[in-house]
Amino acid sequence: MKICWVTPFVLRSSIGRVSAEVAKQLAARGHEVQILRCEDKDDPSEPLHPTHLPVHHWRSYDLARLRTQFDVVVVNIGDNYPFHAGVFSILDAAPCLGIFHDFYIYNLFSGWLHYNGLDYRQHDGEIVATYGLQAEPHAVAVRSGQMLDMGEIARRLPMTEWLAIRCEAALAHARFYAPRLEAACVGPVAVTPLCCPDRATPPGPPKAKRQLTLTTVGVMNPNKRVADVIRAIGGSDALKACVYRLVGPISDEERAKLESVAAEVGFEHLVIDGAVDDETLDQRLDEADVMVALRKPVLEGASGSACEGMLSGRPTVVARAGFYGELPDDLVVKIDGEIVVEELREVLERLVADEALRRETGKAARAWALENLNAARYAEAVEALALAQVTSRPLLAVGRRVGGELRDMGLADGDPAAARIGATLQRLFARLDA
Repeated sequence: MKICWVTPFVLRSSIGRVSAEVAKQLAARGHEVQILRCEDKDDPSEPLHPTHLPVHHWRSYDLARLRTQFDVVVVNIGDNYPFHAGVFSILDAAPCLGIFHDFYIYNLFSGWLHYNGLDYRQHDGEIVATYGLQAEPHAVAVRSGQMLDMGEIARRLPMTEWLAIRCEAALAHARFYAPRLEAACVGPVAVTPLCCPDRATPPGPPKAKRQLTLTTVGVMNPNKRVADVIRAIGGSDALKACVYRLVGPISDEERAKLESVAAEVGFEHLVIDGAVDDETLDQRLDEADVMVALRKPVLEGASGSACEGMLSGRPTVVARAGFYGELPDDLVVKIDGEIVVEELREVLERLVADEALRRETGKAARAWALENLNAARYAEAVEALALAQVTSRPLLAVGRRVGGELRDMGLADGDPAAARIGATLQRLFARLDA
């Protein structure tokens, strides 16, 4: 197949890192692959992920070529507008297979509104078009500041369907949000674990030492519940001797807040590294004894930091919610999705006290991650979904034509006859494929 792989590709993008590996594997499987960058700006000072494949930027590319020169256009969809600004024009230009890296893409939606100078009428109109008139009060509440809780927004207006309806096929990284894609996407939907390329981190177990290190990696947003981890550590004599290290971008405001929490509970070993390069991240993973990858609310389709922890051979603490809840119970250490500090403290105390438990859990997690999170397996899953997308096009074309004729005849969308006609078409095409 001729595949156009749409992704942010600057070195800062973790989706770009995954894309470089998966595109390489697809090319190795005999496909003709080109990479189309979707960042808002093409900044020549920004380094890109290394690749031998052709790379273009969407602003300097004739998007009309997508429909005629490629069999499949794979669009990686995340929640950061400056990284994904081009996906909207690309989705309009050709039938696409959307990979939904985030379950919650309201931030992408609001970024699209802001950067394009669109107002509250467009905001409310898109939400109503996606979720129906019953969602209008929620649309008003969220854009007027009455609904500020991200968990509540994620429950009511994640906007996953807003772009899924514009895709011809869709891929999820966990089962918990696949039904939203299935309800909106016209074509096939598949679920496969996130690809997380192995790093240079020595594959555990950690070196023996007196002072253990608990580590959280990634962007230090409030939904990572770092403050709860600090409170759990600070309330335990068994944990206060540990180092708690934060590795990843952090705002000055969040840094000050977390340092204040540490002072409040008397915890003296909080280390905040901030943003680091890959070499330093490898070093910090090597130094870690326990990885803490909590989320509340869960907004992403899968967690790169949790996968990194498992690949590094370290026991990883997660919440029993979303993608994290779907991880095998014997490979990670789960706490309730509400993240109760007392329960978290007990779990951390057990891990710190039991070296054998840390080693055995980390070893099993790494073995599973190497088998299930590699780029070759992910490329196979994308290839299978792309083939299903291509072969489903005749059925979708007939369905659209028949649907238009039925609508012209006045048949309502919810009429039982529509469901019977759809089922009949599926049976007819199944016979042709047999």
